[in-house]
Amino acid sequence: MFVGIFYNETKKQNMQYADTLKEAIHRISKELCDTPWSVTDQREMAIGEMAASCDLLISVGGDGTFLKTAYHGILNDVPVFGFNLGTFGLLTECDADCPEQTIRKLITGAYVEEDRRTLLVEVLNPNGEVRFSEYALNDCVLERNALSGVAYISLSINGAFVDTYPCNGIVIATQTGSTAYSLSAGGPIVEPGNDVNVVTPLCAHSTDSRPIVTRAQSVLELSMCREHGNMFVSVDGHRNTPLGDRDLLRCVPCDKTLKIIRIDPPDFYEALRRKSHERRRKLSDEI
Repeated sequence: MFVGIFYNETKKQNMQYADTLKEAIHRISKELCDTPWSVTDQREMAIGEMAASCDLLISVGGDGTFLKTAYHGILNDVPVFGFNLGTFGLLTECDADCPEQTIRKLITGAYVEEDRRTLLVEVLNPNGEVRFSEYALNDCVLERNALSGVAYISLSINGAFVDTYPCNGIVIATQTGSTAYSLSAGGPIVEPGNDVNVVTPLCAHSTDSRPIVTRAQSVLELSMCREHGNMFVSVDGHRNTPLGDRDLLRCVPCDKTLKIIRIDPPDFYEALRRKSHERRRKLSDEI
């Protein structure tokens, strides 16, 4: 078994925790297995090369780090497990205070794998050619530059025109991403098992612009109704590209999934309530 650990290098505590995990995985696997597990991290191997070689990827940090790790898990069909060192961490599975117990369960196979659907996000130029293509686990965001004017964005679903939104942008989220940016923008929380997409306008300048819930099989298209010049597309918060005034942003269903490892997964609503409380507590401690 070959394990790769990915973490945010700008945070010293994450690097130190990764070292703790590496030592624990090697020691406990030597105790429980005929052949000890091999462990590496991004200091020893580039993340792309590591993901292509590993049987398991471990994320150390918050949801942002998990999404960056998940990107490589999706491309290489490698399961991902997350240790939460962030402030919210609905995607990360385990908190940092129980590494040895968690490692033992990983090594003995005392876990389940959840398949999470992704969206294929494409940007097409005016000639219909795909110039940007990525998989989104959480969401795809079309948003204006912070210092630019109102954007007028047209939405079509399955080829049918829905509306034009004067707004700051639009979030297209999967069920997994319904508790991320979409939630912050006033979108609904989607219980796991409801395989849908959520379309949420950002700061819409109208009284009737409400989030829309679509089937997972729907094809969603966004385009600029008026010239703007300062729009960009962001996929899962870390893969970005500008959107030209005549480009088309298209989100389509695909067969790519991410395998997330779950150890004693908590009730969704209990986890949501607990994580929200923990975030408020951590923030109040910092003030």
